Amino acid sequence: MDRNRLAVDYWDNAYAGGMYADAGPDPFVDRILAVAAPGTSGVEIGCGNGRNLIPMNRAGLDLVGVDPSRTALEQLADRAPGSTLVHGTQEDLPPGRCYDLVIGIQVHQHGTRAAAHALLRGSLARVAPGGLFALRTASADTEAVEAHEVLDADEDGGHTFRYLAGFKAGLTVHYYGRRELESLLADFEPVLPLRAEHTERREPPPGIWAHWETIVRRPA
Repeated sequence: MDRNRLAVDYWDNAYAGGMYADAGPDPFVDRILAVAAPGTSGVEIGCGNGRNLIPMNRAGLDLVGVDPSRTALEQLADRAPGSTLVHGTQEDLPPGRCYDLVIGIQVHQHGTRAAAHALLRGSLARVAPGGLFALRTASADTEAVEAHEVLDADEDGGHTFRYLAGFKAGLTVHYYGRRELESLLADFEPVLPLRAEHTERREPPPGIWAHWETIVRRPA
């Protein structure tokens, strides 16, 4: 089975079914706006239907949105006509183009450990010297309450699940450990030091969502 195709179909169906239709921006957006000056140009990797990209652009940033879900981008274009959008992944951005701000909100966790690391390294490579990388991603402290199989568990604290049931059924998700993430970001300077956020699930079954948040700068 083509896991990439499965994931794209999953997100197309989820957005067509109303996912994030009425959702406000993630609180991480405020932390990005606190350090990125108005007029800063950049890109949001995995922008979805724009629940974060639209308010950031309205606040004065100049962001391109990239997402593999055509359904999500169509919804975004309807909500914010004139937005600059790219259907695909960061590999579909202009070759060699770097940005003053690269953002990934709950996207660098998708796929196997190797795929998640490749996506994260690819995003870091898109940051211009002196530019910022803003990351919110899944933490290994998350309680996986739906049926799943463990694909790997590393001594650096990271592990990968493939979900067998629940709303993520069929998806593979990588959950980062602190040491793992610190190693991947070691060449960048912290602006917002790596912080853990834990929130209770608002829908059954009960459990805890856990995420890492950080903003780092590429040395000039």
